[in-house]
Amino acid sequence: MEKQPYYIAIANGEIQSQPDVSPWNFRVFANDREIQSLRELLNGMNREDFGSFWRAHVPAIPYHEDQNNDRYDDYMMAVYEKIYELGDEDARQHIKKWKNNV
Repeated sequence: MEKQPYYIAIANGEIQSQPDVSPWNFRVFANDREIQSLRELLNGMNREDFGSFWRAHVPAIPYHEDQNNDRYDDYMMAVYEKIYELGDEDARQHIKKWKNNV
C-alpha cells in the first residue's frame, strides 16, 4: 500500500489529508491501515478524556485513583509512539526533544 501524507492535530484529534484545512502539529506518512490505527488511538484518548471529565465532578474519587486518567496517559503515549514511527523528520525531532526533557 502506498503511503500518503496526513496532518495530525493532537488537541482535537483531527487527521487531515490536506495541510491547509486546519492547524496541525505533525505530518505523518501512512497507508490506510496505519492511519486507521492512529485514528483508533486518538479516539481512545478522547474517550478516556471524556471519562476523566465526568470523574472530575465526583469529589469522592481522588485524581490519583482515576483509571480514565491512567488510560488517557497510556493512549497519549501510544499516539506519540505512532507519530514517531510514521512521522516526518520534524515530527521525530520534536518527539525526541520532548522525550529527552521528560
